[in-house]
Amino acid sequence: MTVELITIGAELLSGHTLNTNARYIGEQLALAGVALSRQISIPDDHDTIVAAIRESLGRADWVIVSGGLGPTNDDITKKAIARVFNRTLVFRDEILTLLKERYARLGREPGPYLDTQAVQPADAEFVPNELGTAVGILLNDGGKWLAAVPGVPREMRPMISTHIVPKIAAQVKTAIHSHTWSTTGWPESRLYAALELLIHDHPDISVAFLPSELGVKLRFSARGADAQVALERFAGLVRPRLEDALYAEHDTGLEEVVGQLLRDKQMTISAAESCTGGLLAKRLTDVPGASSYVVSGYVVYANRAKTELLGVDPLLIEKHGAVSEPVARAMAEGALARSHTDCSISVTGIAGPDGGTPEKPIGLVWLAIALKGAETTAREVRLMGNREMIRARAAQAGLNMLRLRLFGDQQ
Repeated sequence: MTVELITIGAELLSGHTLNTNARYIGEQLALAGVALSRQISIPDDHDTIVAAIRESLGRADWVIVSGGLGPTNDDITKKAIARVFNRTLVFRDEILTLLKERYARLGREPGPYLDTQAVQPADAEFVPNELGTAVGILLNDGGKWLAAVPGVPREMRPMISTHIVPKIAAQVKTAIHSHTWSTTGWPESRLYAALELLIHDHPDISVAFLPSELGVKLRFSARGADAQVALERFAGLVRPRLEDALYAEHDTGLEEVVGQLLRDKQMTISAAESCTGGLLAKRLTDVPGASSYVVSGYVVYANRAKTELLGVDPLLIEKHGAVSEPVARAMAEGALARSHTDCSISVTGIAGPDGGTPEKPIGLVWLAIALKGAETTAREVRLMGNREMIRARAAQAGLNMLRLRLFGDQQ
């Protein structure tokens, strides 16, 4: 089974829009045991779309097209698909009825171009869109399948996961089984060095390293009837080699793991942030149900705020500087005392692009964890990247330090 993806839109090529659709569709296919064999992005041009679909149909069993199904003049995917399959475009009364019923339930008047959304290539199945008016297209011609979905991510995702991927998965004879693990704190090179011999000794297991500014995802894949057994055996060999870098044996964010730890321990938390500007608190509260453990967050960018809001001694700042171990400790202890929480986390650093010195370069960050009734711990990290990357990595390092501390590791 081969599947190719075509994403349509000039905005994807110009860099104005991040192509999150390709990532989502690839992930959903992978979860179903199907590998996306090729993905291309093309502009909103009729001849280009026609040529791309024809080329992909020449190679693949399934072609998924995302984008260009709306009512405006640059939405020309339907016409291109009709040309590829030599079909006329026909008006579908049942689609228009469904769309009008949705507007009626919402108490809204239909838009002026609603009729155009009910036009489809002849003999095509339509894929319902519960969140918008651009219904999808499903066509089969001589065993070759094409699925077209809108480019708006929130509309596309349920259509792919509910209607398209299950249909593709049902046709797969030999599925790919995969496990995705989440690591942080180790660069890709160190992870590879730890696993190199295992990878060499297990050619039946495919190992992919998926780095980002927050860490590296590890994806282990195998085919065949014994794939799951082989993956479990391989996982048992990998696990001890990753030490404290592995924070979840699935694809998830560190904030979810930390949140679950706080729930399990029935602990509350506060945050005191300087260089991250609230990013730590944002990450913590991204998790549904975070109100059960997150109490407060302090963004104390100025030294005066550190003193007035957290009680940091101004003489401490004058002597050691705002980016220092003593100030990080005082910030965490101040947040703990003033929020009456079970633990707190602080971060202070130099994110750049200005402000660095030879003694305190850009990327220097101090983190501290304060626990009620326990000793406060602090750690220095030196982070690479631009301002945005340093801030993101500082928040990640803080969450990881908290994870290790909650596990009883004093690092």
